[in-house]
Amino acid sequence: MNPSVDDAAQSGQPADAGIPADADRPSDQGTAASLGTPEAAGTGAQPTAGAAPRAGRVHRFLVPGLLVLATVIGIGATFSVWVNRQALNTSNWSATSGKVLQDKRVQTALSAYLVRELFANVDVSAELQSVLPKQLQPLSGPAAAGVQQLAGQLAPRVLAGPVVQRAWVQANVAAHRELLRVLNGGGPVASTRSGVVSLNLHTLVTQLAASVGLSSQLAAVRSKLQGSTGASVRAAAQQKLGVTLPPASGQVVILRSNELKTAQDIAKAVKGLAIVLPALGILLFALAVYLARGRRRRTLRTTGWCFVLIGAALLLIRRVAGDAVVNGLVKIQGNKPAAHDVWNIGTSLLRDIAIAMIAYGIVIVASAWLAGPTRPATEIRKAMAPSLRDSPAIAYCTVGGLLVLLVLIGPTPAFRNIVWVLLFAVLFAFGVTMLRRQTAVEFAGIQHGQALHDFRDRRARHHARKTAPPPAMAADATIAGSGVSTAAPAATSGRVDTLERLAALRDSGAITDEEYQAEKAYAMNNGN
Repeated sequence: MNPSVDDAAQSGQPADAGIPADADRPSDQGTAASLGTPEAAGTGAQPTAGAAPRAGRVHRFLVPGLLVLATVIGIGATFSVWVNRQALNTSNWSATSGKVLQDKRVQTALSAYLVRELFANVDVSAELQSVLPKQLQPLSGPAAAGVQQLAGQLAPRVLAGPVVQRAWVQANVAAHRELLRVLNGGGPVASTRSGVVSLNLHTLVTQLAASVGLSSQLAAVRSKLQGSTGASVRAAAQQKLGVTLPPASGQVVILRSNELKTAQDIAKAVKGLAIVLPALGILLFALAVYLARGRRRRTLRTTGWCFVLIGAALLLIRRVAGDAVVNGLVKIQGNKPAAHDVWNIGTSLLRDIAIAMIAYGIVIVASAWLAGPTRPATEIRKAMAPSLRDSPAIAYCTVGGLLVLLVLIGPTPAFRNIVWVLLFAVLFAFGVTMLRRQTAVEFAGIQHGQALHDFRDRRARHHARKTAPPPAMAADATIAGSGVSTAAPAATSGRVDTLERLAALRDSGAITDEEYQAEKAYAMNNGN
């Protein structure tokens, strides 16, 4: 081999630095070899005649099919994880319910319900008539209407207060714990045969009654309905008022006994799918990357875009499903804004998961780009090569510190789960290992600071070419009698450097002879 080629190989110059950055050219397959593929072993073994058609079929059908299947499973996996965390986790449920009551539109809609509930249980007009003087008793009806209007004005303020906020969260926590006891097989109170899971709003009704001065009347009515004469009192009231009173006030039924068995089966399925589907999706993505020999970097990049697609699909489904659910369940137009707010708050965890998937996808695409043949990626690897080679502990500690910082910040729910944190740690360590292996092949002899020096030198040459005189002026400036332009050696030096680097890359086993010939022809034709 030409000594100049050996010098280029030992100088730390990237073997493909002179190759135009084009990920679709044959050199991209050689670049993927440095990611730990069998092609990176440096053996230079050529594929057999039957291996090429088989590899083509794998790349054309199997790998894309695995990516599509993994994407579909990924969408289902994210939904199962969201349902498991949102509906079957008391902590997330209580946090979401607290946010719901803090919403102004929800406070307005709930206030109307509580006022109706309060005045359905208390005959305010009769109570006022019993305490007013005889001459003022005819005013009890208008006064009751005024009290009801006042209650409607005070109710949103009461709901916004810290006492009611805590009572609301406690009521939701109690109902959710009772629900989980039922879904886990029943408890001392509720079971799959008989029982009802309900949300107790008595505390909120009591607080509202106290705000409008009707606590004693409400307590009296409740005591009457709870005693032995409760049935007769209820029957007389129904006959007198001509309405059917509910058996229990302030109770919002969540599940009835005939629905509990189905809910139990769904809960068990959700818990299982929240574990199985994410694991299956990750395995399919990993299998697609493994099978894409010679194109693993491209497949890894496609995997990143699949993650982005999953996140975007979740956001779209959340938006479309929200409109359909609200329009289907809420018939009163004035309550639809509050229902939309409840949907947005209730699916906020799904939105966070979707955004996290997009962020993960971008990180995967960026990692695949960093391992690619583009000039910026090559320069970054060149700058990192000395530190990765001489100080691997610093590289691993840096990545570990970044992971610890992400765990402390917790930008996504996955960073608050020990299993996912361990998986991230393994992936980060594997990425650093692969990057060290790639830079060791590309920049074996590079020294600290050489990348910056080469970058400045290249910028200087680029500036010199831009400020150089036009070819016609250069021809006039040729040395008398020589008949050769002084720019001619400079015009061919870049081509010679490229050929020498290609030879070094071929000798190291990073590219095959066919790829070497293809790149040589590309360089000799001036990139045409």
